[in-house]
Order: sequence, then structure tokens, then C-alpha cells
Amino acid sequence: MREKKMLRRTAAGMIAAVLMAGGISTVYAAETPGLSLGNDGAVAAEISLLQPDSTYYFPVQYTREDGRLVQVRASEADALELEVRSGEALDGAEIRTWNGRCYVRLETAGDIRDGERYTTELTLRYDRGGDEETLDFAVTAGLRAASLSSVQAGEPIPVRTYMPLYTVAQQMELARLNLWRPVTFVGEGWSFTGTLTAKGTVDFSVTRESIPAVERYLDGAPAAYLGFPGGGNFENGKLTIDLSQLREEFDGTVYAYRYLYGRLYRIPSSYDAEANTITLSVTNLGRYVLTDEKIPEATIVD
Repeated sequence: MREKKMLRRTAAGMIAAVLMAGGISTVYAAETPGLSLGNDGAVAAEISLLQPDSTYYFPVQYTREDGRLVQVRASEADALELEVRSGEALDGAEIRTWNGRCYVRLETAGDIRDGERYTTELTLRYDRGGDEETLDFAVTAGLRAASLSSVQAGEPIPVRTYMPLYTVAQQMELARLNLWRPVTFVGEGWSFTGTLTAKGTVDFSVTRESIPAVERYLDGAPAAYLGFPGGGNFENGKLTIDLSQLREEFDGTVYAYRYLYGRLYRIPSSYDAEANTITLSVTNLGRYVLTDEKIPEATIVD
């Protein structure tokens, strides 16, 4: 069981520049007067299913008695207090400021990829000159299992980013449907073909974030990254990556390595210069590095 955490307000700081810039806004709203949270893009704190191992910023706002919705200013950050009451969905929660506004920053846990839903209950307090406003809210995080309703025997299975999980029962159904032959899954810029083992839930969530230790080791050499944080076990797996989908340009042959426990391990692969693809022979999905640099086996990079 994850240890419950009590997190209080923090000092103001800059947050990621991916948030939309803009000044303090005051608009008319039909909401009930009181404290509330705005959306992070299309994500609503109390409605949306938050993704594992992700960070969200929800603007803190207040609806006045006259119906005006006011963004809480950064200068009022000390008047806000955030408390995590219970739950296992989050690894962190705090008040942050950016561009003159206050935000609730939530960092979801990374080890909640089993298809279950995890909920955390929080309380946000706003001291308005001695009159305290309180907002009790809850967030839910996790991953959705895929739908097999449109799967056809022998046809590639498109992987949807918002439903990346394939349970053991689903794998058994897919194996039966495909007469126990290898099954092909297709994502954005990649495809994977392998024989399902049904040893556990397969998570086709994808990350393309770089690995800082590898970047330092390569010292400026071009590299691309593709990772499957949730892993998955197969027999005779073949992961094909479309290099044209990557921003990096390589000179000559491209090599594939798996990053595991601070080392780089060479992965048997086939580079197709004409198709601009590379196919890796793997049984367990993990974190991969593609580069035109030839690296000694089991090189320590951390």
C-alpha cells in the first residue's frame, strides 16, 4: 500500500512553458460562488482520467457573488494551502505559480498501470482576508483497457493511446481469434508483432522522452528514444520503428540499444535504409535508444 502523503503549500516558482501564456482574466460564469479548479487543456481535475507518470497544472479560480470568475493571482499564493487527505493516485501535489497565476500541480504515480482506477482526495483552502474558502475534490488516475470490438482475425490491431492495456483475458481472446499465430499491434510510428504469452497485462503506452544519462554519454551525437514504460512479455517479438517519424537524422547504419539499469545493451536489429525503418528482435518491451553510434556491449552510462 502506498504511503499516504500530506503536502502543504510551496514557494512560488516557474512551471513548464507548455502552459498557455496570458494575463489574469476575469469573466462572467454561471458557476456557484466559491473556489474551483480550471482545466489543464482538455483535462478536468474531477472528471478526466489522469494518466500515470504525468504532471498536470490546474488553474486556481474563484467565482464571486456577482458571478465573475477570477483567476487567483500569484501574489496570493501564500493564502492557498493544499492537503492530500487520502489515496494512491498521486506522487506529488503542491501550489505553483506561473505568469501571474496560481496553479495546483499534480504528479500522478507511475506504478498504476494495471488497469485499476486509483483515486486521491484533496482539500484546497483559500484564506480571503480571514474568510476561508474550502474546496474538497478528488482525482482519479489509471489506464483503460483496450476494446476488442472491432478486431478482425489476421488484421493489425491499432493501439489507441487512451486505451493501451491488453489484459490476460484479452490476450487469450486475441490468440484464439488469430489461431494462436503472432499478432501485430500498430501505434504511431511503430508496429509490434509477437506471439502473446498472456503472462500479464501488456501496456502499449509509449514515451519518446530522452534519457539524460544516455544524452550525456553520447555527447551531442544524434539519438532517438522510444520506450514502453509498462513493458510486456512475448515470444518472437519484432518491433519495427519508422525512422521518418523521428526528428533526428542519422548518417549510415542505425543501431538499437536497450537502456536497462543504467547500461546500454545492443539489441539484434535489422536496418532498412530504403524503407527508413529499423526492426528490433525483442521479447520484453522496454526503453530503446536509436543512434548511428556503435557502442560497446553493456556500456555503463549512469
